[in-house]
Amino acid sequence: MTVKNSNIKIVSDSNDVWDLPETKFFYSAFSDTPNIGADELAALLSGKALVDLSDGEYIHWIQLTPDAIKTAKLRQ
Repeated sequence: MTVKNSNIKIVSDSNDVWDLPETKFFYSAFSDTPNIGADELAALLSGKALVDLSDGEYIHWIQLTPDAIKTAKLRQ
């Protein structure tokens, strides 16, 4: 598996977050409620980006690479 951004991690559930070495010194609370619905997914698959403003301080840009979009379309 090729990871495009080493700061974005793939986890199975919220407990896995704390097993990542990068979170060793994190003091954080987060919601593990699914937050990408059908409309957001459709936007991502069309090449648009999502902007997560939920923490009130940082802008989190979320966008699929062209290869990711191609892979998703091939798997349909």
